[in-house]
Amino acid sequence: MSSCVNQETKYCDSIFKEEENNIESTIDFNLIDCLNGSNKKTIHLATITFNQIKNLETLQFILKIKKDHQKIDAELQKLTEKNLIIIPKLVYDLNINPDSLKAKNPHFYLLKALETEIKNQIRVFDKIEKTSQNIDFKLFAIKSKKLVLANLDALKTF
Repeated sequence: MSSCVNQETKYCDSIFKEEENNIESTIDFNLIDCLNGSNKKTIHLATITFNQIKNLETLQFILKIKKDHQKIDAELQKLTEKNLIIIPKLVYDLNINPDSLKAKNPHFYLLKALETEIKNQIRVFDKIEKTSQNIDFKLFAIKSKKLVLANLDALKTF
C-alpha cells in the first residue's frame, strides 16, 4: 500500500502490504468511445449529405450508409449493455466548413468528409479486432468492418 502523500513510501507492515494485481480489461473503453463518436458522426454526415444530393442513385446509397451505421449503433448499444459498459453522452463537432456547404456542389465536400469518417471508423474496428479479448466485440468489429469497407469502396465511385 502506498502513502497518498508520498507515493514512493511503502509501508513495511504486512497488514498494509498490497498484492499487485495486473487486471487487464477485455476491451479498451476509449476505443468503444471513439467508435461510438465516429459512428454518430457518420450518421449525422449521411443525413446532411442526403439533404444536399439530387441524384437518385447517390441518395439511395447515402441512405444505405445511414441505415448500416444505425444498425452498427444499435448492435454497439446492445454489446455495451451486455458487458455493463456505459458510453457517455457525446458532444462532437463535425468540423464542416459552412462556406463549403454554400458552394455550387457541396455534396462533393460532404462525400469526402463522409469518406474520411468511414476511414477513421475502419481504423477503430481494426484496433478493436486486434486488441480486444472479448470475443463478442472482436466478432462485432470483424463483421462491421466488412460492411463499412464495402460502403467505403462503393463511396469512392460517386
